[in-house]
Amino acid sequence: MKKKLFFQKSEAQLSAATATAVKKRRGKWIIPVVILVLILAAFFFLRGQLSGAGTGSETDYVTATAERRDMTVTLTGSGTLEPADSYTVTTLAEGQILSADFEEGDLVTKGSVLYQIDSSSVSNSIQQAELTVSQNQRAYNNSVDSLSDLTVSAPISGHVTGLSVVKGDSVTTSTAIATIVDDSTLKLKQYYSYDSADQVYVGMPAVISVPDQMLKLDGKVESIDWVTRSSETGVSCFAVTVSVSNPGSLSAGITASCWLTDSDGSYIYPATSDSAAFENADSATVYADVAGTVDSVVVIDYEAVTKGQALLTLSNDTLGDSVADASDALQNSEISLNSEYDSLSDYTVTAPIEGTVVDKYYKEGETVEAGKTLCTIYDLSYLTITLDVDELDISQVEVGQQVTVTVDAVDGEEYSGVVTKVGISGTTTDGVTTYPVTIQIDETDGLRPGMNVDVSITVEEYQDVLTIPVNAVERGDQVLVQTGAAANDQEGTPEGFSYQEVTLGASDDDYIVVTDGLSEGDVVAYAQEDAPESTNVMFTGGGGDTTNGPPDDSGSGGGASSNG
Repeated sequence: MKKKLFFQKSEAQLSAATATAVKKRRGKWIIPVVILVLILAAFFFLRGQLSGAGTGSETDYVTATAERRDMTVTLTGSGTLEPADSYTVTTLAEGQILSADFEEGDLVTKGSVLYQIDSSSVSNSIQQAELTVSQNQRAYNNSVDSLSDLTVSAPISGHVTGLSVVKGDSVTTSTAIATIVDDSTLKLKQYYSYDSADQVYVGMPAVISVPDQMLKLDGKVESIDWVTRSSETGVSCFAVTVSVSNPGSLSAGITASCWLTDSDGSYIYPATSDSAAFENADSATVYADVAGTVDSVVVIDYEAVTKGQALLTLSNDTLGDSVADASDALQNSEISLNSEYDSLSDYTVTAPIEGTVVDKYYKEGETVEAGKTLCTIYDLSYLTITLDVDELDISQVEVGQQVTVTVDAVDGEEYSGVVTKVGISGTTTDGVTTYPVTIQIDETDGLRPGMNVDVSITVEEYQDVLTIPVNAVERGDQVLVQTGAAANDQEGTPEGFSYQEVTLGASDDDYIVVTDGLSEGDVVAYAQEDAPESTNVMFTGGGGDTTNGPPDDSGSGGGASSNG
């Protein structure tokens, strides 16, 4: 029954149960279907995205031919024109300007007078300084002479007699040190009658008789004195001095007589009967010119000496100090005088260089103070530019390289220059070191100092070299070269092209030299964004990476792709 009752449920109950079962089965299917739909939607979306990416990655390539050309490598920069030389003229003097005979724009020569300033204020100072120098010069000369006087010399030639000092003695200027006697010639004076005055003359021969030595010697009349002396018999007489060479046995004081030999051989005898005594030809007493202590005596009595020969030496410390003091005083006064002369020259202002006066600040009649700027002169015989060249480029710059100069202020003109100096000392700013390079421009028509210029230094010139565009070279010195092959096994490259390594040389802004790896006429390609349509050739990159460059070692073209 129960079983029956179980199976004999009412139709309503059965319908309700069936509905519940169907609802449960529908719920189980809806969830998987929704998931499947979402997966399919995502798949088609991603495939569309990937497909769009592939079709939108076509690369524009520019082709160029490897050609021979002349190429110039240059370094460029900018700077400001400067004069060949400039000088700001200042004054060290002050006073009224008496003349200033030039104007701005005038050409002046080196050394020409620009300003004349009133110098009357220094005239008295110069005169006083000159007088001081003169006085100090005399004082110094006297001191030096006194120092030389410490050596006592023979005043005449002769024999030393009466030497009275020895080493260590103190002498003064009044001390009689010795007597020098010149007895090489002796003199004898006798008196003759005026009756024979007309017959006697200087140089007349004479005979000298020395009774004590029984000698007769030849002499001559040395001098005639027209005195008047009466003889014992009242005869008026004049004096005649006769000289005779000393044979060595004679000396002063020995008596003798003489007679004169007339032209006819007759003798003229003295009118007086008294005998005469020989006198030395010359004698002198030796005195020191300065006081001092005898250091050494270098002669002895009766020694023959010549005039000027040293007899003894003295010492005097005070004299040495006096000479030093006099020398110092003289030098100081000379320095002062030269300073005054220099000061006087400051009142005449001359041009230090040849050039053009660009500024004149003072004119005639004005009063100027010391240290003020009077004018400015530019040497415009040529102009210069100083460029700061980077340390990476300075090795390429040499003296003598040609330079092209353009000036914004002079439209359409190019000027030629030359590198005249490459600086050794660099300046470092923010970790970058630059070196000054000086450029000279000789032809300067239309140019002025202060103008801004652009400079191009010709570093190197190449003739008939093989070149390709700089943009055609990729990393690793690789170039995309047309091979003509239909198949292309390098993914990401245009059909008929492949990467090839080349050896490169110098370059400019547009082209680079190829020294190995290409031949003249080879066609190269390179990707270029926004290239002109007239120069572009469209190639499809084969769905690979659009990055410009050769493939990596995996041969995958360096890109990523999706197979969907």
